[in-house]
Amino acid sequence: MSRAIILATLALTLTGGAASRAAEKPQPPASAILENAPRGTVVFDGDGGRAQIIPRQAVPSQEATYHGGPVVSRPTVQAVFLGHDWRKPENRAKEAEILSALRGQSSEPLARYGVKSWELAGQLEDLSGDPLRGASISDLEIQIRLDGLLGGAGPLDANAVYVVFLAPGLGSTLGPRATEKDYVAYHNHVHSAAGVIHYAVVPYDGDLSRWVAAARQSLRLTVINPEGNGWY
Repeated sequence: MSRAIILATLALTLTGGAASRAAEKPQPPASAILENAPRGTVVFDGDGGRAQIIPRQAVPSQEATYHGGPVVSRPTVQAVFLGHDWRKPENRAKEAEILSALRGQSSEPLARYGVKSWELAGQLEDLSGDPLRGASISDLEIQIRLDGLLGGAGPLDANAVYVVFLAPGLGSTLGPRATEKDYVAYHNHVHSAAGVIHYAVVPYDGDLSRWVAAARQSLRLTVINPEGNGWY
């Protein structure tokens, strides 16, 4: 093949590639974590990073917009029951109630956020005892527990989302904030040796409707905004 033909072929290839890329829908650059999120929905965690909470106090609502970061498009949801008091027979029925509520979450349309479908894949339990025997557990401690539960199973599924249900009587702290006065649930992510762990934390609420609502909303936020620069 002559040099002229080679150059002409290369030019057509490059032009075609540029046209194909130009036809693709442009994506916005990923913004900083939770930058310009609604007031009252962001706190600093124990590592100094931002985490998204569902606040106890009502905050002005706004339409979620896309900020260029990842979305869990086909989530497989694992419920994690954390705390010694899940051993008690009277609390076992509560596990079944919240799992049933999570299955009902799948009926919510999330296609506009790029979420095609999801399923409740199962449940895990960490019943080794509360860190302060019924006081509270920090976000950093939850990350350690999750890494212990998941780290030995090989690379993590990138679509996995973990919803951590704290046992009755077990409080939660997130940096300087505490569930009793600041939030009903939150979500965060952590980089472990096995991969990125996307998780929500839902403290127990004796009011079933409030507990279910917190679980549903925190799962939804974890899926559409897993690392703080998706939809919010």
